[in-house]
Amino acid sequence: MTDKAPNDYDPYEHREVAHPISDFGAFLNIVKAVLGTGILAAPMAFRNAGYLPAIGCTIIIGIIIIHSKLILLSGMYELAKRKQVPLLTYADAMIIGAIEGPPALRCTQYFMKGLVNVMLVVNHFGCCCVYVVFIANCVKDFGDYYWEEHDSRIYMAMETVPLCLIFLIPNLKALVPLVLVANVTLIFGFGIIFYYIFSDMAPFSGMAAIQDVYLFPFFFGATMFAFDAPGLIVSVEANMKSPLHFRRVCGVFVQAMLVVVLLQICFAFFGYWSYGENIASTILQNLPYNAVLSAIARIIFAFSIVISHPLQGYVPVDVIWNNWLKAKVAENKQFGIEMIFRTVVAILSVLVAIACPNLTIILSLVGALCLSFLGLILPGVLDICVKYETGYGPIKIYLLLSMLVVFVGLLGAAVGTYVSIQEWVFTYTRPNHTVRGFYEGVLNEKHSHDLYYL
Repeated sequence: MTDKAPNDYDPYEHREVAHPISDFGAFLNIVKAVLGTGILAAPMAFRNAGYLPAIGCTIIIGIIIIHSKLILLSGMYELAKRKQVPLLTYADAMIIGAIEGPPALRCTQYFMKGLVNVMLVVNHFGCCCVYVVFIANCVKDFGDYYWEEHDSRIYMAMETVPLCLIFLIPNLKALVPLVLVANVTLIFGFGIIFYYIFSDMAPFSGMAAIQDVYLFPFFFGATMFAFDAPGLIVSVEANMKSPLHFRRVCGVFVQAMLVVVLLQICFAFFGYWSYGENIASTILQNLPYNAVLSAIARIIFAFSIVISHPLQGYVPVDVIWNNWLKAKVAENKQFGIEMIFRTVVAILSVLVAIACPNLTIILSLVGALCLSFLGLILPGVLDICVKYETGYGPIKIYLLLSMLVVFVGLLGAAVGTYVSIQEWVFTYTRPNHTVRGFYEGVLNEKHSHDLYYL
């Protein structure tokens, strides 16, 4: 606390970070976190919308996602400034926002805190479990061809030790070198995929400019949620050496997201052009299984997701440890207990994946709801609360923009629920009741559902 007037207090000047991240480190972490498995489904997403609306809508969705994160970070900063504290968590910001916002929201303050924490843990831990499945299936494709066929659960079990080891890295700064290596290898991975894309291009006429409107929700859900990682974005900003560089209009976050959006569009457009209606749920499935280059690509993406696993896991560890466990442990034992807790979380993600290798059907629904609330609805609500007393600008422009973000979030929740239920019904009503995995094929018949997991 300080004697400065609230308007003179700058939370960034009083923020102490044990292991601060540089601008470059933050850029790498955001690109690596957002550029996950979703981009591999981008060509299929374009196929479900048609390339013309897909390009325009991808740009619009990217802008909305960027805006929602900027108002979230700006709102958290403003509330920290008013309360004269160096840093607020996402959950604490929602409590203060509800208190200072419209009277109708004040009774929801503790509900919002619990909602944020639970959704952060469930969503990011769910991503860790899905990543375990994805890694196993990538390696299985390689092993089945060059070695012998084994159940994917065996490959999941083999992930336990390396994931535990990398999960012991206690802060985002220490992950930066690994993230840099992963991003460099991804360049080669995407290079291999583009090599196959451009080596045998199908006629341009094979692409649909506009698809059946019935398939558009599959594009919308995949694209919106491929861009969003709200918990990690907040964590990266909180651990930066110069956090102001992160949230300004042309700052680190915007630059990273522009790279992701541009890569998503290029990758999706050319991938769909090359394979047309034969595009698979993830483009790695379109690569040949008997070629060294395609095998290398699969290993590269598996390695990349291994690095993404602790990035996603950082959020539930941070929420649970700092909010519920750390205060109950003696100070001289905190480091050791935290390492044990991190190991337990890594092992649990593997065990859940082994027990429910097809849990992506459920997690697609949970993820749709969590990301809609954390990434869009709650940031819009927080912005409305923060500006409640100071005003919403000419013609209430800020209120209208925040209401638009909330509306898109509600639309995303509805679309995500619809897509997930469609996946569930179609998967379990197929004649042989075979459940598809995250990395398994889709049916590409003309009138079939095109299913993929985010």
